[in-house]
Amino acid sequence: MSTKVRHTPDETRTRILAVAEEHFRRVGYAKTAVADIAAELGMSPANVYRFFASKGAINEAIAERILDESNAMLRAIVDELKPAATRLADMILAMHRFNKAQFTTERRLHDMVEAAMNENWAIIQAHHEVVTDLIAAVIRDGIIAGEFAVQDSHEAALSFKQFHILVLHPSLIAQCADMSQEADVHRLTRYALRALRAHGGPDA
Repeated sequence: MSTKVRHTPDETRTRILAVAEEHFRRVGYAKTAVADIAAELGMSPANVYRFFASKGAINEAIAERILDESNAMLRAIVDELKPAATRLADMILAMHRFNKAQFTTERRLHDMVEAAMNENWAIIQAHHEVVTDLIAAVIRDGIIAGEFAVQDSHEAALSFKQFHILVLHPSLIAQCADMSQEADVHRLTRYALRALRAHGGPDA
């Protein structure tokens, strides 16, 4: 006699997210319904809704996990014992490569991120704030070390991030998916660093 495996609520939540993400990657965000996810798990849609109030809530949780990976990657760069200019350049290049790999190479997953941005999910806004804060922390290090001449690290961080929008925004990266943008990344960063430096110091 077979015994049905019982999962804890956390295990069930993790299973739902894993199956949903696999469907998004394989079929696409728009074409995946909660009923599809439930069928794959051998449960009813009503049971899925016990853990996630909507398909959007599932998408948010997946997006949060992916963006948390990006934030952890950036924090590791922030903590490196390198000049501030080098860390800023490394952060921008790392974000570009991460976004291209996750949201452009995985074109179906990109649909989910596009929906997140269009719906202005709180998780997307929170990610932008984390990235700005991390860039600001490095700029403050640069100010203290005498690398940068700016006074307001947060305002400088916002401008520095927005200046790189062409090579960071998933939708804009997707438009250039068939070509390398890394030369553009380096060019934009060199120019942005000049704006931060005191007395027009040498490029990084």
